[in-house]
Amino acid sequence: MSFWDHVAAEKHLLPYPESPWGPVGFLYPNQYSVGMASLGYQQVYRLFRMQGLSVERVFFDKKGRETRSVENQTPLFRFPLLAASYIYELDILNLVQMLLHGGVAPMAAERGDDAPLLLMGGTAASDNPALLARLADAIVLGEGEGVIPAIAAALQETGFGSKAKLLAKLAAIPHIYVPAIHGEYNAAQFTRYLLDPIDSVPCHTAILAPADEFSGAFLLELCRGCKYRCKFCVVHYMSGTARYRKMEDLLGVLEMYKDHYSKVGLLGAAVADHPQVTEVAEWVVRQGKQVSTSSLRAERLNGPLLDLLQQGGQKTITVAPEAGDLEIRRNLLKGVKDEKYFALAEEAGKRGFQQIKLYFLLGTPGADPMDEASAIIQFAETMGAIFSKNGGGKLVVACSPLVPKPTTPWADVPLWDAKQIKKASRVIRKKLAFQGNMKVPPINVKEAVLEALLSWAGPDAIDEILRLAHANESIEQGFEGVSLDSFRPGRG
Repeated sequence: MSFWDHVAAEKHLLPYPESPWGPVGFLYPNQYSVGMASLGYQQVYRLFRMQGLSVERVFFDKKGRETRSVENQTPLFRFPLLAASYIYELDILNLVQMLLHGGVAPMAAERGDDAPLLLMGGTAASDNPALLARLADAIVLGEGEGVIPAIAAALQETGFGSKAKLLAKLAAIPHIYVPAIHGEYNAAQFTRYLLDPIDSVPCHTAILAPADEFSGAFLLELCRGCKYRCKFCVVHYMSGTARYRKMEDLLGVLEMYKDHYSKVGLLGAAVADHPQVTEVAEWVVRQGKQVSTSSLRAERLNGPLLDLLQQGGQKTITVAPEAGDLEIRRNLLKGVKDEKYFALAEEAGKRGFQQIKLYFLLGTPGADPMDEASAIIQFAETMGAIFSKNGGGKLVVACSPLVPKPTTPWADVPLWDAKQIKKASRVIRKKLAFQGNMKVPPINVKEAVLEALLSWAGPDAIDEILRLAHANESIEQGFEGVSLDSFRPGRG
């Protein structure tokens, strides 16, 4: 099928108010299949539409063709307002290329009153807004539900005639950073918006897209934030402790749209912690629908939930031990005992699950990567043997290097030695990849280094990203040999 066949197969679920003004070009700096599988992107699209804004989606084109919208093939430079969802750090080069191929100057200072205003938000934008200070006109910090209505009100009041007036209005909104007015980013000056109470605004798929990475599943957010304080993870430190949606509200959403979907994806940072996750899954299965979940915590899984996931057609259970050694796990503040994972392997095997996917970290502070590798191998072999013995399929052992993010307790830890990480990952692959019931995806060390660099990079890094975009070079080529400490304040 062609791209346009995939678009024609979409199902728009929501009626919206009339759209008297706009349109907004809503950018996702990656491919259509990735963007439409992003519940955050779908939620912001829905929020803009509910405010009466006309919205046209725009995705990254790997072939480098002119950047145009999906809905009306509108060139990027024709939009008065561009909004970009910036979730993953390495997508920054894609975003700059989209602007260039759309006839829009990437640098905010070079965009006059007749050029689009660029608004940015998303996880990566909230984590490191300093990187975007010369690129974006305004940056939303935190979750969009409480900020987008204020943006819409500012647009209604000022219109698109004067960029200076609109920016002044945006700068007065809490949780919005406007570099031209606020100056250099100062974290102490801003707070991130958190939706509380969470039930005040539902969060679910707005457009069913059969060609997305979830094959068109209806995505439903059960919770936001996380009560666990894992030292490496941004979720708790950016989104606060866990906020759970009420079961009656979740079932109300599922009931409202049940004639439009055949499968449901239940999402949340620790979705199995939701007090009624089993009841929600049971409701879906009783409707004759398929159901799946995002990554689960082994200690929260139980037989009834596994039964429902199996009945609902889920083939893979995903958990993240993070380390094969319990003491390393405890240092991560994720001290789940081995027995919990091994019990999960047994129960999942008995129910005929085709895969268990395990996520591990390499290069955690104070640990030798070779010791980490040995522990991962031993842990995976034991778990794989239990899974297979009880009727299960393959074990997927996915490793990635730890990335020190600014908002986490491990923000200042030294970055691991790339050669050591590569060596450790080769040992894991050599030992496990050729066993009959194991899969070991290759590790991407360069990508992890770049993610770390861009998590900390300041406004000057945009110069190099712009050079790469003009030269059509990869982001790896631009930052090879750059030290993370050279980007971190007070270091290097």
